[in-house]
Amino acid sequence: MDLELRVAVLEQKVKALEQLLDQALDRKTATTSQSSDWPTPAAEQSQPSPPSRPHQETVVPAAPPAPPRDWEHLIARVWLPRIFIIVFLLGVLWGFTAAVSAGFITEPVRCILGILAAGVMYWQGETQMRRKRTALGQVLLGGASGVLILSLFAAHMLFGLIPPWLTFVLYIISIAASVFIAIRHRSQALMIITLLAGYLVPFMVTSAQPNHWIFAGYEGLFSMAMMLLSLRYSFRGAYFTAFGVLHLPLLVSTLISNGANDRTALLTIVILQHLLLFGIALLRSEDSRIGQRITLFLSFGLVAAWTYGLYGSSAGDRHLYEWMLALWSVLYIGTSFWLYWQKRAFSVQLSIATFSTFLWLISVLHADQSGAALLVEGGIALGLGVRFQSRLQQISGALAYFIGMLFVFTHPIHRIGSYESFGWLVLVATVCGLYAYFRSYAREGRVPSRFPLLLLWMAFIFVLIFISQLTNVLTSGLDVDYEHLILSGVWAVYAVLLIIAGLFVRRAKANLIGILFLFITLLKIIFIDLPDVSTAVRAILFIGLGAIGVGISRLFYKRKEPNDR
Repeated sequence: MDLELRVAVLEQKVKALEQLLDQALDRKTATTSQSSDWPTPAAEQSQPSPPSRPHQETVVPAAPPAPPRDWEHLIARVWLPRIFIIVFLLGVLWGFTAAVSAGFITEPVRCILGILAAGVMYWQGETQMRRKRTALGQVLLGGASGVLILSLFAAHMLFGLIPPWLTFVLYIISIAASVFIAIRHRSQALMIITLLAGYLVPFMVTSAQPNHWIFAGYEGLFSMAMMLLSLRYSFRGAYFTAFGVLHLPLLVSTLISNGANDRTALLTIVILQHLLLFGIALLRSEDSRIGQRITLFLSFGLVAAWTYGLYGSSAGDRHLYEWMLALWSVLYIGTSFWLYWQKRAFSVQLSIATFSTFLWLISVLHADQSGAALLVEGGIALGLGVRFQSRLQQISGALAYFIGMLFVFTHPIHRIGSYESFGWLVLVATVCGLYAYFRSYAREGRVPSRFPLLLLWMAFIFVLIFISQLTNVLTSGLDVDYEHLILSGVWAVYAVLLIIAGLFVRRAKANLIGILFLFITLLKIIFIDLPDVSTAVRAILFIGLGAIGVGISRLFYKRKEPNDR
């Protein structure tokens, strides 16, 4: 009986466990179906969020490796034709020389062979360009232009087979054909080669009576035409070459002729080139990819240099140089205002106006007068550069102001009411004005905060130098003891006034500067005054300065008492 009872109990427990297991499986199946097919907000919220990774690093994909340099292409297709075309031309030249020495080739035949060689090189160059061998094709086309011009040069200059007028016409045709080829293939290298050859054309034509207007006119028109073409096809290197190389043949012509007849022609061409750049800058002010703004500023510098070299160095013609500078100043000041009114870029025009006005002031004023004028002009220009955020204008204004300071420094005060004293007064006033002006911009973060502080120190030092010179002028007739005594007293009073002003306006920097000047006064008394003054004056200086130092220290203690309580 016991065994049967035990078996019955076990069977009941097994059935109970099977029921519990079936219920658990049913609940798990229901939960799985709800979470996969019909998710509820509660279920979504109850799901644990994945653990966050606060320091997870972003994996940047590695850049693809740079392709290896194709040395075969660089050497065999680029440099090989450039080097061996020179070798080929040297071989042809030596063979030509040998044939001429043997008497096989006469002078007309030589020129004809040169022209035929240029034609063959042009044909092969075009062929290589069509076959996408650009480097070899450009070398052959450039060599064709060079051989053709050299053949014409030999026919005219060496053998006299062609008259000058026909040679000049053939040169122009050759240059025009070379320009056409360069534009057709969009080759800046060919354009630059053509430019260099074109500038040499007037030097390859003989003339018993050279006409300076024809020479300058050709060089100027050629330069301006090539500048426009380079600008049209965005040839930056050719643009700068066409602009700058013009002045080399003009300079060579001036050195060779060394006469006054060609001055007007040369200056006219230089001015016309500058006016072209002036018009380009106005029409294309928003597009500076080709660098027309840079060339405009450089061109004005060259115009000023040419005008001074041709007319400014002699006293009789100096008025023309001054009038030219005045006209340029008016033109560029007016242009700057007009561009500002049109809300367009005008920084280069404003800088040129500053530069031209600077040159005009130096030219028309004496050395003791120009310092004050340059300080005013430089201060205004520097303020405008900061106002309109123009780095070029800031540099122009800073240079003008610095040179004005040098003029003032080199002309100390010898008499009250002189130009020198006025220049020092303007220096102090402009430094103080620039400090107040730049201080407001420093608060806005448009200029570094150190710059107004530097101007403040400069203002205090310049005031000290200014009042020292005035004191020396006023005490020049007194005894040496009184001169040292009065000057040291003025320095001490100046330091005290700075400290009082700093305490009044609660500026710690002014206090420190005043205290520093007190110590400078003490050093002056020790190292400069003591060896030259009497004992009584030494006593007065030390008693006075000591009393001032103690009194100033006591004044600082009084300022701190309310805070200590």
